[in-house]
Amino acid sequence: MTAISTLTPTAVCQPSPDLSVLLDAVRNSVPLLARDLTPQRISEARRIAAVALQPADPVLIAAWLKKLAVLVVNGPDEARARQQAEAMVEVCGDLPAAVWCPEARRAWARSGERGKFWPAPAELYAHLLPFAEKIRWQHHAARKLVTLAEAAKGAPKRRTPEERAAVERAVNAWRGRQPVQPKDAVRRMQPDQPSLRQRIAECRRQLETADETARAWLEPFIANLEAQHAAICRKEPRGFAYSTVSS
Repeated sequence: MTAISTLTPTAVCQPSPDLSVLLDAVRNSVPLLARDLTPQRISEARRIAAVALQPADPVLIAAWLKKLAVLVVNGPDEARARQQAEAMVEVCGDLPAAVWCPEARRAWARSGERGKFWPAPAELYAHLLPFAEKIRWQHHAARKLVTLAEAAKGAPKRRTPEERAAVERAVNAWRGRQPVQPKDAVRRMQPDQPSLRQRIAECRRQLETADETARAWLEPFIANLEAQHAAICRKEPRGFAYSTVSS
């Protein structure tokens, strides 16, 4: 392990505290304003979305394990260090690189009785899994944040009060140039409707040539129209022109 960890490990990309707060807000569906999507935050979110789920270099894992060996009572000796590192890489190597952080190492050392001893690969994988889940939802939130920023960039900009006032003045000036319409202009544009008397006369003309089927509904219809006309004129209805249906 000493030979491996002498190399410089690749830096791990983790969100800044400022971006972490914003990612938490996205995860909890907190509405965001356009001013929250600053260029610096979006640039960092793009970087997190691009590399957050990439696995760690074996050199980084070996360096992390070397520091863990100091915190336990039975850390591997030089003869077993490389073998242990290779076993950890085989089991845990697909986890995001950011799980190999000081917080995860301290969490193992503070985990009670088991924290005093060197973990088996399965134990270490189970210990690092919650850290990996947090990184995965941060990755998802970062991608969503980038999508929101792109949507906000394509949205039309809101007019300033001066621009709205200029539009209002232009609309009022246009209205002032329009000719004044008479009050009954809308009513005159509507087609004339036949009066009730005209409808009764037309139905009576149709009744003269109607067959028995048509008479069956025309006569009650005419009676209803005459009743309406009589109610308007305060007169009694005159009845049917043909009071009986010929057999």
